[in-house]
Amino acid sequence: MALVIVLWMTALLAVMAGSFAYSMRIETRLAVSMVERVQAQELAEAGVAYALAWQLDPEARKQWPPNGDERVWSFGVGQLRIQVVDASGLINLNTADAELLKKLLTAAGVASGDQDRLAEAILEQRNPDERQRLGAKPSAAGFSPRLRPAGFESIEDLQQVPGMTPAIYARIASLMTVFSQHRGVNPGLAPARVLLALGMDERAVADYVQSRARAAADGLPPPPVAIDQGQFVSFQMNANVYHVRVIAETATGATALVEAVIDNQRTNLGKLPRGLMWRDGR
Repeated sequence: MALVIVLWMTALLAVMAGSFAYSMRIETRLAVSMVERVQAQELAEAGVAYALAWQLDPEARKQWPPNGDERVWSFGVGQLRIQVVDASGLINLNTADAELLKKLLTAAGVASGDQDRLAEAILEQRNPDERQRLGAKPSAAGFSPRLRPAGFESIEDLQQVPGMTPAIYARIASLMTVFSQHRGVNPGLAPARVLLALGMDERAVADYVQSRARAAADGLPPPPVAIDQGQFVSFQMNANVYHVRVIAETATGATALVEAVIDNQRTNLGKLPRGLMWRDGR
């Protein structure tokens, strides 16, 4: 009986030791994974600072214009893919007229019969009392008439528009901004996906992006764009509000995503850049 009891106790201790070792291994993996995720997150945040440092220097900005072209940066234990877009290269949700909204919805695959209804719903949600005024022509400087405080405060507000589905929202959210008062799109700073939404075909967009990149490398202004959508195009000055997207990946494969909007309009007055939006993801 004593021998049986000893054997049972030995077996029980072995099971307990094995369970403890397994638990410790799991906890060690979780701790390592947490450290890797933190490293990826810190790398992504460093990427935002890196991008902003380039945009704050007018000479450096000529080599890296904020037009959405991806830039790869190896830093520390990982690699970062960074995109910076000036708000003037995006479609302004608070100033776009019905025709521009319908162009956007066409690019998102919305049926032609639903485009008028959804564009009207966006205008109604944006400014229900003054929709007609929003269709007024811009000033000579390219800026729209001043809007009352109503309107979309964030792109996420689009999800509250009647008829806006998650699929449509996912296709158009990255093409828009609410952090500027520009009207139309500056093609010299527009990402390729915005140029496609304006009606350019894929080949024309690819050629234009390449020629634009060559001009930037030579320190020259972007070339004129061959697009038959003059009412949607604006060559006004930069908005100096930057949409920054950074994807960081460590050597072990951990990834982190940071999206930020930085207001750089008042740095010439000695003020620091101001964060307007910050979103973390993976």
